[in-house]
Amino acid sequence: MIKVSCILTSYNRPRGVQEAINSVKKQTYPHWELIIVDDNSNAKTKQMLQHLVASDERLKLIQSGVKDEDRYKTTRYATCINLAIPHITGDVVTYLTDDDIYYPHLFKQMVKVFQKNPNIHIVYGKQKVVHIRNGLKVREFIRPSVGVTKHPMGKVDHNSFMHRRSCFNIIGGWDDNPQYWNHADAVFFRKLVQHWEFHPLHIVTDEHRIHSKGIQSKMRQNKKPWMEKDTE
Repeated sequence: MIKVSCILTSYNRPRGVQEAINSVKKQTYPHWELIIVDDNSNAKTKQMLQHLVASDERLKLIQSGVKDEDRYKTTRYATCINLAIPHITGDVVTYLTDDDIYYPHLFKQMVKVFQKNPNIHIVYGKQKVVHIRNGLKVREFIRPSVGVTKHPMGKVDHNSFMHRRSCFNIIGGWDDNPQYWNHADAVFFRKLVQHWEFHPLHIVTDEHRIHSKGIQSKMRQNKKPWMEKDTE
């Protein structure tokens, strides 16, 4: 039976990370583990995460312990993903961030593809993108499938794909050079497509929220994500 390892990266977003965790726990596919990497959040958030992990053996918690003065030195979500990789026990790997959610069928539908075709190493789904302003949804659209592709950069979000764990044996982990704050997933994709194609699921698998305190919005405003201490 294929086991899914999900890596969830989080920093000072207690409400968002709880919703993200719940979206994993609601998966209709039962064979999974969730590795939460907390990037040295405030004490309240850490305590909340510790409580959640203590109540469910499928959840693991890693604390990065990064110092504030060191945050600028790497692309933090890529660094946190790399911290989780040695702890993976599953056969396939997927990713989530603390302001986004999975839909309940994501694991089940993606695993089906891997079960049917051992030559497929990467699967991705369509994504609902939601723009939020002052807590309200102001716009939404579906990020479409681009078919079987070796050009997913800028077209597929890293919350929307799953790959075999064995890929790490060939390409290694994520590049966390600080210049990649707004596109570390694309850099990782470029490594993957040197060896494999991205294969589509023609269904919506997850929801990506764009809001004023997200990395994308901060980068567009020339803000430094690692210096912000939002706690929503």
